[in-house]
Parts: sequence; structure tokens; C-alpha cells
Amino acid sequence: MLVVAAVLVVALGLRVAFVETTSYRAVNDAGTYNRFAAAIAMDGDYTTGSNGPGTGAGGSRGPTAYFPPGYSYSLALADVLDGHSSGGRTALPGERLENAAFGTVTVALVGLVALEMCGAGVALAALALAAVDPVLIELSGVLVAENLLVVLELGAVWAGLRARGSPRPWRWIAAAGVLTGLATLTHENAVVMVLPLAVAAWVAVARRGAGRKTTTFRAFAAPHSEGGARRGVLAVALLLACTAAAIAPWTVRNALQLHRFVPVADEAGITLRGTYNPASAGDRSIPYKWRLFWFVPADQGLRHRAGTMSEDTLSAVLEHRALQYIERHPTAPLAAGADNLARMFELEGSAAWEASAKAVDLSVDDARIGVIAFWVLCLLALGGLATRAARGAPRWPWAVPVLFALSVLFVNVETPRFREPIDPFLLVLAGCAVEALVRRRPARSRP
Repeated sequence: MLVVAAVLVVALGLRVAFVETTSYRAVNDAGTYNRFAAAIAMDGDYTTGSNGPGTGAGGSRGPTAYFPPGYSYSLALADVLDGHSSGGRTALPGERLENAAFGTVTVALVGLVALEMCGAGVALAALALAAVDPVLIELSGVLVAENLLVVLELGAVWAGLRARGSPRPWRWIAAAGVLTGLATLTHENAVVMVLPLAVAAWVAVARRGAGRKTTTFRAFAAPHSEGGARRGVLAVALLLACTAAAIAPWTVRNALQLHRFVPVADEAGITLRGTYNPASAGDRSIPYKWRLFWFVPADQGLRHRAGTMSEDTLSAVLEHRALQYIERHPTAPLAAGADNLARMFELEGSAAWEASAKAVDLSVDDARIGVIAFWVLCLLALGGLATRAARGAPRWPWAVPVLFALSVLFVNVETPRFREPIDPFLLVLAGCAVEALVRRRPARSRP
């Protein structure tokens, strides 16, 4: 425990040091989060203060539901505690320190998830790697919703893993559902976690009658022969109910203010059109790089009319245009997916990762260190795939990073921000490789 505590102290110290020694401006999405956090801290409500032109996303008229509320509410807590509830530049130091705390919790959760998946040796290695990972340190110093998302994501995965061996799996399943709902309120694509967590919930209760060493396949098959199918269905229902219950208050808010059914956010139109348009497709330096429709020549007329439109109306028009573009260019999603995959692994050249760094006000030098560190992490993770610890781990958690990757791959990938929910699982694999190397070293040194 002393070693773990020491690693976490180092993790927090590195993140606080990065915050205190680097300058930062809240640009793009970060500026919006900062502004919404101030509104929440001042008024206790997620609002832009009026419903005039420009209060909605893309210059539309409010009210707005473009950004899910979770991260803004977390920043509002920092504003209140720090005494800078009016937001703006004075609130940034407190908000960045809060993100450093999120980053430290992420390190701890990487260790806990690795412990449940692969054992104590891998957990300690993954914990240490996460503590000093330059990418996670850099992200702790910028305002991106993924910092909170990863905490909730790993918390949900850990709860799903704990349900497997707990004498009271139902409470862990319920916790996984609530955390998934909160993660979805932080970043809408987190809802994909319900699929692997549903498997975890089913297996957790199926094991009660199938023995400790039951495989996932047998755990699914066993309830039908032992009368456990009902328990499996109830476990999945509990997970879904808790997820929905966490999201429901925000859905009700949207219905009351937007007068339509918006479960979490109405970002589909602006998001899709930002990728699927002639300007993004024709960008030779960074093909299919997302851009706001304001900077798409074909959408200039719509930009000037946006102030007369509600946010959901503007989103619907942009979504229609994006789908029309895909209909005229059927291979566009495949091309965008290929380019985004290359960007995800930092293989599209320096122009891509420099642009992504600029979008979150991360310096080029810091971003370059992160790119090199990520390549090293990938090499370790590849080695970890071949280890006994990785092969013996539960299968369902590996679906979480795959689903997160698929949720952004055909839309928009900016690194390291959009890859942050994936990196913890690479750290677990890297921990497997390090643990295997440490175990083999004494054997080689014997006469």
C-alpha cells in the first residue's frame, strides 16, 4: 500500500507541476465549458442567460443541448470552491487543478482495473506507467471533457469487474449502470459501454450456478440449464435501468426547454457536417479533418441564417446536408475512417497532431513528447498481447476501448483528446509486458 500511495503522490505532483509551469488559454470547446461552468456556479442552472442569436451552438438561438452537461457541472464545483464563480481566466487555475485531480484518480483506477483483470503484478506496473505517462499528464492540464469521462468509464468497468467475484453483485451492477449514465452525460458516445457491461452483468449472476472457472460462453449457456436465465435478464435490466435513471433528469430538462425529445445532446448535425463536406474531404494536408460549418464555403448562407434558427433546427439541416454528401460519395465514410485511424495512432504526420494540439492550446513541444511516448506505449502494449496475464484476463473489458474507437473513427479524431478513453487499456497491456519482463529477469540470472 505504501508503494501505491507513493506512486499516486508522484502522479499528482507531476500533474500539478505541469499545471503550474505551463500557460493555458481556454480555446474552442474549453471556452464553452468555462462559460457554462460560470453560469452554473452563479445561477445553479445550465443556461446561456438568454435565448437570443448566438446562444445556441453554431450561432443558433438558445436554449442549447449541444454539450452534455457533466463536465460543465464538475468545473462549476471547482469555480465555487475556488471562489471564482464568475468564470473567465481567473477560474482557469482552479479548474486545471481539478483536472489534475481527475488525472490522479484515473491513474488509481487504471491500477484497480488492471488488478481485477490481470493481478497484482500487472496492476503495479500499469499504475506506475499511468503515473508518468506524458499524454495523461498533458491532458490533465487542459480543459477537455474526456478527463472526467475516463474517470467515469474506468469506474464503470471496475464495478463490472467487481461484480464478477462479489457475494453481492447486484450493487456493483447498479453502480456500473449509474457510472455509465454519468459518463454519457459527460460525453454522449459513452453509452456504448452498456454493451460490454451487459455481458459483465449477465456473467456475474450466471457464475453463481456455473462454478468459479466458468468461461463466458458457458456462463451464458448455464442459466438456461440451471434456471438462471431470469437472473441474467434481471441483471441486464438493472444495469440499463440505472443507466437510464442517471440520464433521465437531463432528458426531462431538454424536453421542457427544447420542446422535443433529446436524450442527451443534439450535436449530430454539426458533428457530421464538420467531417462530411467538400472542404474537409479536399484538405490534402489533413483529409477529412473536422471543421465547424462556418468554415465550409458551401455552408456560408446557412451560417448567416443560423441566428434565426433554433439549435435543433440548425442541427437537422446540417445533418441532412452531411447525409446528402455521403449519398453522393458512398466511399467517404471509409476514407474518413482510414484517415482517422491513422490520426488515432499518430501516423498521419506532424501536421495532424500539431493541429490537434493547437485545438486544445497544448504546446507543440509537449505534444511531440506525447506522440513519442504514445508510440513507446503501443510497442509495450503489442508485447503485452502475447503475455499469459493478458490472455487470462476477462474478455469483455477489451470491447470498451474498441467501441470507443468505433464511436469516433468515422466522425472525428483529435489526439490525444479523443483517444483518452482508449489509452488506459493500452496501459494495462503495457503493464502485462513489463510484469512479464520482470518475472523473467530473475530466471535468466540464475546459474
